[in-house]
Amino acid sequence: MNAYATNARRLTIWFTLISTFVVFALLPFSKVAFAYNDLEGLGYLFAICFGFSVYCWKRKMFRLAPSLEAVALGVFTTVPVLISTYLAASLDMPLMDAPLMRADAALGLHWVAFIQFVDAHPAFAEILARAYSSFAIQLLVLPLILGATGRYARSYVMILSFGVLSYISSIVSIWFPALGTYSVYGMTQEQLHNINAHYGFAFLHDFTAVREQAEFILSAANASGIVTFPSLHAAGALLCAWAAWDLNPVRYPFIAWNVLMGISAVSHANHYLVDVIAGAAIASVSIYLVSEVLGRMQQAQWSVLPPSAIWTFVAREKRSESESPTLS
Repeated sequence: MNAYATNARRLTIWFTLISTFVVFALLPFSKVAFAYNDLEGLGYLFAICFGFSVYCWKRKMFRLAPSLEAVALGVFTTVPVLISTYLAASLDMPLMDAPLMRADAALGLHWVAFIQFVDAHPAFAEILARAYSSFAIQLLVLPLILGATGRYARSYVMILSFGVLSYISSIVSIWFPALGTYSVYGMTQEQLHNINAHYGFAFLHDFTAVREQAEFILSAANASGIVTFPSLHAAGALLCAWAAWDLNPVRYPFIAWNVLMGISAVSHANHYLVDVIAGAAIASVSIYLVSEVLGRMQQAQWSVLPPSAIWTFVAREKRSESESPTLS
C-alpha cells in the first residue's frame, strides 16, 4: 500500500478504537444498559473477517488482507454506532414530526400520494424493498471488491466515512426525534397491498421505550434503526454510490441501485423526504472531511502513528521498569 492508503488504514483503526471507547464510556452516565451477551452473531462475523485478514497479512496476500480488515472494522463499528443512536434517543427531546412534515410539504412531496403510487406498482414496490434491504450487504461487499481491485485506500475511506456520518447523524438526531411517516399519517399495513411497511413500525417499540423507561436494556440481537432524521439509509446510499464510482464496469448500476435505496427510505421505512436529503448531505460532508484530512496529510507528508506503536511503547516501559535497579 502507498502512504495515502497506509494513513487511511491507520486513521480508520484509530477512529474505530477511540469512538468505541467514547461511546462505551458514556453508557454508565445514561439510562441505556447494553446486553453484551447478545453480540454472538456480530462477534462471529467480526472474528471470521478479522482472523482471515490477519492470516492474509501474514501470508502476504495483499489484495485480500486490507479488504477483509476493512470489513472487520465496519462490522466492529456497527455496535458503538448502534449504541450511539439509542443514547441520542434516550435524551427524550421533543418530537419533531410536525416541522419535518412542513419541510416535506415545502419540498412538494405528498407522502400519502407517493405511497399509494408505489403500492399500485408491485414490481416497483418489490425493487424498492430489495434496495432497502441491500444496505448491510453493500457495506460488506464493496470493501471486498475495492480491495480485490487494488483500491485499498478507498475501502478504508468508505469505512471511516461510514463511522463519521453515523456519529454525526446520531448527534443531529438528538434534536430531531420523530415517530416517522407511517405513524403520523396513520397508514397501516392493512391499507397496503404491495409495500411491506415492517420497517415503518418495527422501531417504535424501542424508540418509545428508550425515551420513556427509567432504564432500558439494549439488545443488539433485537435492536432497530431508531433514527428518523437524518436517514442513515440515504447517507449509506450516497456512500456506497461514491465507493463504487471507481469501479467502471459497475459504476452506473451501483449509482442507480443506491438512488433506489434512497427512495426506499421514504416508501419502505419511516422517513420523510427531508430525512433523505439530510442523510445525503451528511454523507457528502463526511466523505469530504475524511478525504480532505487524508489529502492534507499526504501533502504535508505526515504519517499516522500505527496503533501497534502503543503496545510497543507499553512493552518498552514495562521492560525498563523491570530492568531498573531496586533501591533498598
